[in-house]
Amino acid sequence: MGITFAVAAAAGFAGYYKWRERAFYLQQTADEIERHATAFDLGIHPYDEGGEHSRLAKLAREIEMLRVEQRKREQQLDQPHEGNSEAV
Repeated sequence: MGITFAVAAAAGFAGYYKWRERAFYLQQTADEIERHATAFDLGIHPYDEGGEHSRLAKLAREIEMLRVEQRKREQQLDQPHEGNSEAV
């Protein structure tokens, strides 16, 4: 009975914090930031036009957008799951 309780508690804990989804979204954001940084360093699209200052400003805007999207996804994961129970 104790083992059953421990397994149920661990499953509930893991389901509540959603580590797999968090890790997936964090890795996805990190990959996108790395892709933009590499494009900036190599001077390829979308960082192939303009001076260094304008290219750097564009990189900063893109990375900030990625960070905002990541925060939104984390907030969605923090929200409790609500079923679609509509009153008839």
